[in-house]
Amino acid sequence: MQNIKNYIEGLDIKEGIQHRSNCPWCGGKNTFTATKEDGVVLYNCYKLDCRIRGAANTGMTVSEIMTRLRPQDKQKKEEQELLTWSEHVVAPSAEHSLHTKFVKRWDLEYEELMYDVKDRRTVFPIRHNGRLIDAVGRALDGAIPKWYRYSGVADVYRRTVGKPNGVVLLVEDVISAVTAARLIPGLTGLAILGTSLNVTMMKHLDGFYKVIVALDPDASHKTLAYKREIESWTGLDTRALRLDDDLKYKVESDIIKLKEMT
Repeated sequence: MQNIKNYIEGLDIKEGIQHRSNCPWCGGKNTFTATKEDGVVLYNCYKLDCRIRGAANTGMTVSEIMTRLRPQDKQKKEEQELLTWSEHVVAPSAEHSLHTKFVKRWDLEYEELMYDVKDRRTVFPIRHNGRLIDAVGRALDGAIPKWYRYSGVADVYRRTVGKPNGVVLLVEDVISAVTAARLIPGLTGLAILGTSLNVTMMKHLDGFYKVIVALDPDASHKTLAYKREIESWTGLDTRALRLDDDLKYKVESDIIKLKEMT
């Protein structure tokens, strides 16, 4: 086994970038991740029987340091990333029958929603500090993709009912996040909008003391992998919840297990 620091330095990972590959220690296929933030590379293999994880200080290049010293550039970028509704995304009305049926099916009557009349999608707005930064739309007519992101700025969709209780539930779809939040006031439902965890996604876990990972039943291995990766990166109390069905279906056994964990 080669020296871990030498191996990490050899990857030459750029600031804010995640590297994913086969694990050079256990040989796990695509299970090794390494991400650089503030000159420190956080690395981890999420294969269950591999214990490789930690941090290596590789420093920052002059270019990366200069980038960090330009907060005004970041502010300008955030201002440019505000989402403006297009003319075909409108406030829902009774004539939008597909939307109305969808809302009733998933008990979404009290949610902030829009309707995309052109693509026939129920649209869930995503706000940050009160500003509309993104939205995700669910196809109502079987169109592909099933879920469409309108700006791609947001990494997650967050929903809480009442005052947050410090517990966050990580799920794979927006409806499950809403369902969990409504079933257990104070719990924060967090739907992953990307395909994998990254440093930016991990920052959304700041301020919580417990994380519950509850991915779809057919992704039990992925649930355990996410649990381990989150624990490694954040040090938070992280639990894996094995579901009998997607949370949006409100299976009684799943609700009981979720309430016990929270």
